[in-house]
Formats: sequence, structure tokens, C-alpha cells
Amino acid sequence: MSSTVITIDSATQTTEPVSVRIDDAFKTIMGQNVHTLVFLYSGHHGKDGFKVGMNEYVSMQHINRKIQECTNVEKVIAFVDCCQPEIIKLKEEQRLIQFNATASTDTAESLRNEGSPFTKLLVQAFTMKASGGKCALPHCECRIDGPFITIDSLSHYIEIHLQNGLLHGMEPEKSLIKINWENECLAYNYSYKVEFRFDIVLPSPFTSNHPYKVLATTVNDYDVLIQKILFPRFAGRRRYTVY
Repeated sequence: MSSTVITIDSATQTTEPVSVRIDDAFKTIMGQNVHTLVFLYSGHHGKDGFKVGMNEYVSMQHINRKIQECTNVEKVIAFVDCCQPEIIKLKEEQRLIQFNATASTDTAESLRNEGSPFTKLLVQAFTMKASGGKCALPHCECRIDGPFITIDSLSHYIEIHLQNGLLHGMEPEKSLIKINWENECLAYNYSYKVEFRFDIVLPSPFTSNHPYKVLATTVNDYDVLIQKILFPRFAGRRRYTVY
């Protein structure tokens, strides 16, 4: 089973407007015969639509139309993290699971230097077991049990952290169209840690081998991995080989 993941970051410098890159992404999806489309937006939203660039907006109507044009898409799973989120409108035969950060009349929160608490909670829900991480709430031992993350288990997970104040007063909402919410699976609930192992081999006359494991969630950039994670741990050793 193939997977198509397309990330569009307005901060990435390109010659094309972000709106063009969004349209190109939908063209790719149409060409990949995708049956389930996962749509995530985290950012600003207002009367002009989603803010995708410094002075660039894309309306929900445009997103609706592009999704409807994806004739192979049977189900849409959407996470919309913005102020006054709108419900995606699909063709009659398409199904929808949509989680919004807040109600359609309310504003969403974004914390300086921390980003959106709703998106942060979603990432935590889907990756915490695999990354070996811990909840952002101190002393919280939350977890999602079972081999799958379902609508029901994710809704319960969000509700727990809503009650504990992690969402800073936001009231997330979900919308379902042609969906059995109790049994519908959103993703596999990976229970093993995703980590990289590095074997540090010292030059002659040393013969020691120094294994070190790094969680995948801590690795975003190769240079940072070398300079700020591996090098400080093995400072003073002249050479290492990574396998």
C-alpha cells in the first residue's frame, strides 16, 4: 500500500504562490488513486479564508471544490485548527470525519513559542506511544489502548485533556457524514518506539564501540543531529562512524 504525504509550508521559499502549490498537491492526489484523504490545516482563518501566505488566502469553497474533484477519494479525515473553522462540503457519495479545534463561531488559541495546543495534542495522540514520549501535562499518564485509534478513542482522549486545561479553554468539535463513529478507525496505534541507533567507533588504538539511541521525534535536521545531539555526547573523540 503506497502513501502520499504532501506538506505545504508557507515559510518555504519558492517561486510559486502557495495557492498554486496547493492545487498541484491535489493534482498529485488525483494521480495517485488515493481513496482516503487526510487533510490538516493549522493556521489563521478569517472572512477571506485560510491564510496561506503573507497576503495570500485560499477559501474553504476552493478546498471543497478541489476535494470534490478527487473522484477516487471515498473518505476524508480532516483536522482543522483555526478560528471559525468551517465544515468541509463533499460530494454526496463521499464520507467525512472532521475534528475542529473549536466551534465555528469561536477563536482558536496559539501559544507563543509553543504553537497550537490542539495540533500539539493531535501529534501527541498519534505518535506518543511510537516516540516514547510523555504527555505535555505533568503527571498525566494518558494513553490510547488497542491496535487502532478510532473516532471514539480520539474523542475521549481530547475530552480528557480539555478537562485538564491543556487546550486553554478551546472547545473542539467533530462532524461526521455517513460514518459509524464507534467503529471507524483513523490510524494504526503503533506501540513500539521509533528510534535510530548510532554505533560510535573510535579510531585506533581504541577498540571500544559506543551505541547510542535517538528517538525519531528529536531528529529534524541532520546537522543538528550531528552537532547538538551526537557530538556533545562524544566530545573529545576524533572520529565516529554511523551505521
